[in-house]
Amino acid sequence: MMQAKDLIHKWHEVVNSDDLNALDNLIAEGAIFSSPVVFTPMEGKEITMMYLHAAGQSFNMEKFKYTKEIHDDMNSVLEFETYIDEISVNGVDMIEWNEEGKISNFKVMIRPFKAVQKVQEKMVEALESLG
Repeated sequence: MMQAKDLIHKWHEVVNSDDLNALDNLIAEGAIFSSPVVFTPMEGKEITMMYLHAAGQSFNMEKFKYTKEIHDDMNSVLEFETYIDEISVNGVDMIEWNEEGKISNFKVMIRPFKAVQKVQEKMVEALESLG
């Protein structure tokens, strides 16, 4: 049976390439995305892709790095660090995989509060540019 640890390389490939087609192949149809700056989880592949793409534009990917990974059954938890406009951002991506090896649930948590505010500002800009 597949495990999260066998699937996570697919996510890293998407992050490293910023390839929307690869992202399209990785997100499950009914995926749920939980953003650190929007109260309600968002349902559906389209909106999940839109938010992940916007996050990629917001997060200063040149400085973005995963610092720790924990995989258990079909769940991956990845801690990350980056800087956005000189503000240190520390966060966690919580990924749930389905039996087809696609992402069914993606939740992002961010600290400290100043970083959350900065991410919100950048996400709004990115989503408006996609809109």
